[in-house]
Amino acid sequence: MASSMGRALQPQLGAQRSVRQGASRIRGAQGPRTVPSFGLKALRKEDAELLKEAESYMSPEEHTELRRLLEENQRLRQVVTTSASQMSPQQLERFTAEYKNLAAAAEQAGLAVDQQLKQQITAPQAAASPSRSSSASGTGRFEAAAGASGGYGYGRSSVSVLVAEPPAAPPASAAPPPPPPSFGSGGGSPKGGATAFEVSSRDYAKDMASLSVELDATIDDEEDHDVPPRKAQMLDAREKKQKSAAAGDYGALNGASAADDKAAKEAARAAAIAEVEGHRAADVVAGREHWMIITVPEKPVAGAPLQMYFNRNQSEKLRNRPHIVMQYGFNHWELQPEAGNSVDLFPAPTPKSDVTDFWTCRVQVPEDTYELNFILHDKAGAYENNNGMDFTYPAEAGIDYDTWVDTAAERIVAKELARREAEAKAAEEERKAAAALMEQQAKEFGEKKAAELKNNLSGLQEGGTAALLRNGVPVYKVTPSFPVAGGKAVVAYNRKGGSFNNFPIPEGEAVNLLYGFNGWQQSGKAAMRRVPAAPKPTGAVAGTKPVEDEEWWEVEVQIPNIAVAMNFVFNYYEHYDNNAKADYKVKVGLPAGKTLEAWAAGLSEEYRVMELAKRRAEMAEREEKQRRSDEKKKLAQDLVKAVERRKVRHVLYTVPEVVEAGEEVTIFYNPRDTPLNGRQQLYLMGGWNRWTHKRSFGPVAMHPPEDGGEHWQATVVVPKDAYKMDFVFADVPGGDGTYDNRGGFDYHLPVEGSPVRESPLYVAHIAVEMAPIAKVGGLGDVVTALGRAVKEQGHMVEVILPRYDFFLHSPVLQGQLKYETEFDWGGTRIYVTTAVVENLRVFFIEPKNGFFATPTVYGRYDDEVRFDFFCKAALEFLLKTGRQPDILHCHDWSTAHVAQSYWNDYHSYGLHKPRVIFTIHNLNYGQKKIGEAAHACQKFTTVSPTYAYEVGGAPIIAPHGHKFMGIRNGIDPELWSPEDNIFLPVKYTSETVVEGKKAAREALRQRLNLTGWNDKFIVAVVSRLTGQKGVPLIKHAAYRTVERGGQFVLLGSAPDPKVQADFDALASSMGGQDAAFQFKYDEPLSHLIYAAADMIVVPSMFEPCGLTQMIAMRYGTVPIVRHTGGLRDTVFDVDFDKERAAWELYGSSDWQRDGIDATNGFAFTGTDGGALDYAMNRAIDAWYNDREWFRGLQRRIMEQDWSWNRPAIDYIELYFSALKS
Repeated sequence: MASSMGRALQPQLGAQRSVRQGASRIRGAQGPRTVPSFGLKALRKEDAELLKEAESYMSPEEHTELRRLLEENQRLRQVVTTSASQMSPQQLERFTAEYKNLAAAAEQAGLAVDQQLKQQITAPQAAASPSRSSSASGTGRFEAAAGASGGYGYGRSSVSVLVAEPPAAPPASAAPPPPPPSFGSGGGSPKGGATAFEVSSRDYAKDMASLSVELDATIDDEEDHDVPPRKAQMLDAREKKQKSAAAGDYGALNGASAADDKAAKEAARAAAIAEVEGHRAADVVAGREHWMIITVPEKPVAGAPLQMYFNRNQSEKLRNRPHIVMQYGFNHWELQPEAGNSVDLFPAPTPKSDVTDFWTCRVQVPEDTYELNFILHDKAGAYENNNGMDFTYPAEAGIDYDTWVDTAAERIVAKELARREAEAKAAEEERKAAAALMEQQAKEFGEKKAAELKNNLSGLQEGGTAALLRNGVPVYKVTPSFPVAGGKAVVAYNRKGGSFNNFPIPEGEAVNLLYGFNGWQQSGKAAMRRVPAAPKPTGAVAGTKPVEDEEWWEVEVQIPNIAVAMNFVFNYYEHYDNNAKADYKVKVGLPAGKTLEAWAAGLSEEYRVMELAKRRAEMAEREEKQRRSDEKKKLAQDLVKAVERRKVRHVLYTVPEVVEAGEEVTIFYNPRDTPLNGRQQLYLMGGWNRWTHKRSFGPVAMHPPEDGGEHWQATVVVPKDAYKMDFVFADVPGGDGTYDNRGGFDYHLPVEGSPVRESPLYVAHIAVEMAPIAKVGGLGDVVTALGRAVKEQGHMVEVILPRYDFFLHSPVLQGQLKYETEFDWGGTRIYVTTAVVENLRVFFIEPKNGFFATPTVYGRYDDEVRFDFFCKAALEFLLKTGRQPDILHCHDWSTAHVAQSYWNDYHSYGLHKPRVIFTIHNLNYGQKKIGEAAHACQKFTTVSPTYAYEVGGAPIIAPHGHKFMGIRNGIDPELWSPEDNIFLPVKYTSETVVEGKKAAREALRQRLNLTGWNDKFIVAVVSRLTGQKGVPLIKHAAYRTVERGGQFVLLGSAPDPKVQADFDALASSMGGQDAAFQFKYDEPLSHLIYAAADMIVVPSMFEPCGLTQMIAMRYGTVPIVRHTGGLRDTVFDVDFDKERAAWELYGSSDWQRDGIDATNGFAFTGTDGGALDYAMNRAIDAWYNDREWFRGLQRRIMEQDWSWNRPAIDYIELYFSALKS
């Protein structure tokens, strides 16, 4: 919409002046605050008398206008009085100067100015001394020339426009104040100053609308806000502001009761309805031919219809336009009509001329309205919107602005509850639809299976026999010889006639029958019992050998109704008698008395029931799995929040610890380690919902610490619709001073129990890697995992990638790619396709210039040119498709060009909304590009706090250090999960880590041909073989592991042929029963290695973050690392890092007091073999000497959370801070 959706209304014919009540918004260094204004109160007695007298000589329109002006006058009077009572001397001085200018302008306009009021306001500023002795009453309230008349008057009018509220009644002993003088061009009033209203009220309104008065007790932040210390009040938000019971204009008039107020509103609505229904359009526009807009009634009435007439010929923008639409809303566009917010206008039955061409429409004004907002347009881009400020008409018989704001929380809560109810209803409908679909599919499945059985009966039974002889010795027999569906059968097995004849079955053990029906459907397993030896079993097969060649086992089996054949084999541990892999089979007959047709019909229903039960069980299992996963995530996220609260407790904490919507919360603040250390007075100021809430709090003067304490405190009430509490601290109540705003991030606390959810961010990652479809290093993992984690927090995340040729062979993308759009740019045609990868929407940029027709991500001579082209093509795609992300997140040198290109070429040309975040994954590559992005972005990060510290002094980073921070990477705990992993022989948890890792070791040894003798410890390395990863130390680890009696496994390869040759030689010399080298990337094998290894070595020379150590801990594998970069941030040495681990992982400042041991590995700092030996030997010694302690360490590290829970929260906060940049 080509509209500001603003509030102000320029004075013009036919448009009424908008009067804003309530709170006005300002924004300071600490965010937006609310400056209270004051609602309408009862008219003064003399004003009411004037209004009553005017009924005799004024038209209804003039009388309505007079009443409005009197109300406005009273409102302005209140503002002056209350504003002056809150002013500091500096503010009062500024107000006085503004008043002088205003009075001069009024006099120049021909308005009479109350000289007494002018003298009192503009008197020498002795009245503005710190004590306010001459400008304040005993209560400290400014009293400005009260009287029955005065202020601005026009002609002989005594209507005051700027007159203070009358002061409180003086003591009985005090002399009454002198009577106010008379003003105006005529004589005095015969009735105590209430003269006849001889001037046109509309002319008076026009003069009034031409003046702009800002009466605000708060000045800009650049001005001083000094308040005398003795005046600083210990404010407490628990002292709730009393609200007027009246609503709207009518409740305020003459102190009318609620019943009278309701009756007055109903009368006004009835009158408005009658006026709308009974008016003639020609009469309405008569004499108003030059007006652009006319309304009936003239002032909108809440709860009644409104007829609007628009003179098309008075609008330069919409003159002669064939279609005109009114787009409207109420209450600053916050209240939208339920039936839609636009209505077509049609030609009115009025005379037409070169001056007049009225079009009209009718709208309904809701009862809870204080103003009508609208614009007009032609559906083709031409707008009449009051010069960009929208049309705004105040309404009567509704509510006032204060009431609207005060009830905002209830409205939002009701709206959110309605949304949730609608979602629940939709979910229930979806569940019912899914259940119906499941029923239908089960029915179709049953019919299909029954038909297949009927048609394939002979094939399924072929080769089935009730007994089998092998070399004259019976192998099995089934009784009865022709079992029937729905009955029972006894299967007997002669061990000596089958494959188990060479070894006896000990007492207490059994042969198992594995069986199924109709080709192994409905399979089962049953333990057979040994049949006592007998001379010859009843029903023995003729021609069999003597009884000594027999050892019978038998079991009874229930035959299901669907069976036409029974398939079975015999099992004893790893041994099987399966008829030389052909399995055994016996025919099953139809139930007695059943025809084939009747049996097939019944079979269809049985299959339907079975299939439906199966599908329901699968769905229940999925739901339960999801529930457990969600519960686990929530526990982890709650722990993250609790740890963060503990970490800042020495500076900040709340009572209660968890902030609840609609409840009180007390903020405790210790300024000792902040910029406010040593200040004598502190103020708390803040807002809600990331400063977007209509209500704010403060500045609140905080209560000083109690004896022996360090924390200042203040209490506020949390709105019911708050989901986030935002605040800062200062040593001044506003303006110049010292602020603690958490380094520009502000303090933010989550609020629980709010029905309102935070508006989601729209984040677009622009990258050249993404796991699993285009993974080269950790960058691809981060793009996917971070995107998923942020999306799980309720935000919208999309990824933009080049469309490489190798995607055509990706099993993940097979059959998924769908056309999105295409456009010409950069001298070529660009096609965009899309798919969902790892639950993220991904867009693929495919230029026809061949830039990404490559088999790999990197490796061409023109990588920089290609990726720069991709960066701008991605921005062009966003622009051309109308997308407006909040955040553009680009990664490493390969998409660093996004930052500069966006600001130079796109921000001012339509793609206006985004802010840019840039992440450095490795500073060793593309430093020039990284430097450009660091300069152009709003915030930039690297992948761990320690790496940020290590590189923070680099010339390309240091100049921008104020917007640089380190956020560690995480891992996807579902992708790397030993609890649900198809690549492991046994799934395990922290409780079953010993059994699970033992099974994994056996499987790994079998796969890599390692010896299982003595169950040696296994040390693993999973890494690219580059200088960064510590190649010499990797070799040293291999030698040391075997030397100490363990087994060494390496998975990885070297891009450098020379390095690869060295490791080939190492594999030739060491490979065998205790060492294995796999020079490739093998995802399934990596899972098995992580699970099987007891220790993993990560000896990097530098490591921005590193994922290997976190993945290993997820599988209970103890990390041995060199303390650098992210390795230091994630691995805490069991001997030296107990204090640091307890603080970082649990927010504990005293691990001994709290009984917390959060250490998780072994570390070293040197770069030689001796340093590595120091860590490895301690780990190996622990494995040898205290196996129980070592297993406990494995359990502990499995339970630590190295997911994206914490980093995602940090990134989301970073995104929001970037939006403020």
